[in-house]
Amino acid sequence: MLKKILIFILINFLFTFPANAVVKRCSVEEAVNLALKNNLALQAKKKELEIVKQDIQIANQLKNPQFQSNFLIGKVTEGNSSQFGIAVPVEVSKRGVRKRAALAQYDIVENEVRAKEHEIKIDVMRAYFEVLYHKSMVHIMQDRENVFKDMYDIAKEKAQKSPVYKVDMLQADIRYKKQLVVLNKEKSQLLNAQFHLNEVMNMRDTSDMYDTQELYILGDPAILNITLPDYKVIEDTALKYSYAIRIAENSIVKSQADLKVARHKVIPDAAVAAGYAFQRSTHIGGAFVGAYMDLPLFTTYRADVNRAKVVVEKSSLDKESFENKLKMTLKQEYNEFKYSKENIGYYKEILKESEEILKMSTNRYRHGETQFLNLMAIEHQRQELLMEYISAVLVYYDAYLDLMYNMGHDILLEEEIL
Repeated sequence: MLKKILIFILINFLFTFPANAVVKRCSVEEAVNLALKNNLALQAKKKELEIVKQDIQIANQLKNPQFQSNFLIGKVTEGNSSQFGIAVPVEVSKRGVRKRAALAQYDIVENEVRAKEHEIKIDVMRAYFEVLYHKSMVHIMQDRENVFKDMYDIAKEKAQKSPVYKVDMLQADIRYKKQLVVLNKEKSQLLNAQFHLNEVMNMRDTSDMYDTQELYILGDPAILNITLPDYKVIEDTALKYSYAIRIAENSIVKSQADLKVARHKVIPDAAVAAGYAFQRSTHIGGAFVGAYMDLPLFTTYRADVNRAKVVVEKSSLDKESFENKLKMTLKQEYNEFKYSKENIGYYKEILKESEEILKMSTNRYRHGETQFLNLMAIEHQRQELLMEYISAVLVYYDAYLDLMYNMGHDILLEEEIL
């Protein structure tokens, strides 16, 4: 058994990653943490927070004062004055609501960043398990290769005068070589999965290639020891903490803030001015003050308000619609997880029985008590069961990840919330 494991590790290093890559094995937790720290797409998403921070500053800005002047030249200066001064625009009840709308947008982006982190976690976990799936398939194919090699050796040891000797030899040789082809195909799939894991992690330094800590998922690896709470707890947690629902709630707040901005547009802006006026002809001068305001006569902003109202209504409907769909999705995924976990238990028992049957049949063939084709049928059944088991595990883990995606994996691990 130890020899098989060492051979399996050697094959992974020699025939999967490129020769110039430094292969680093890591657990799924380490892979997730590396991605959250170094993922380029996540870093780009976090830049949006910095952008929105500047938008808040922009929304809170005061309008710049204006320098105004009119200098008269010629006879018009007789009895008229030239002026120069400063006019200060004054926004009436607009800057505060505009800033609150920008703050609401910040909350949306902040939760979008957290949702992106959550998405990357799930994507890395899924890609990590995909590598384990293909490693397990390679392991199965390698075991099958060994079985076919043993069958070939057994057939070769049988008496050559046997009427089926030549047929058994040819069948065993064909099976063995065909298995080598299948094994190479699965190694190629494994290599693609390993590259996909590193692509999902999306780190700037591509000189290191990360691989799974586990060799395969046969047996009872720790990655499969998953216990979920009751469905009601999952649904309540998802409805309270789902990032999608948080963003939907933030969108409602933002749309309500935008509605206030639209309603405040109708309030006239004003400006106050002050400066110095003088007559060149009489050399008389003095201060002046002035004021003006915008009048919403040609543009009443009614369309702006109506549009903002519709957006508020749409945001509320979007949240309600998502909650309804989320409940149904969670139920489907929970049932998928529950039944697939039960199936894995059955498959483990079946595999133990099939392994015992294969050993018994191999010994019977070695002693001439059964035909080669009978042994092949039993071996084929054994391999089909192994692949069915791996596929069942994949369904089980996918259902788990889907649940985590919709409710928040980090939230689930916080026992005080549950």
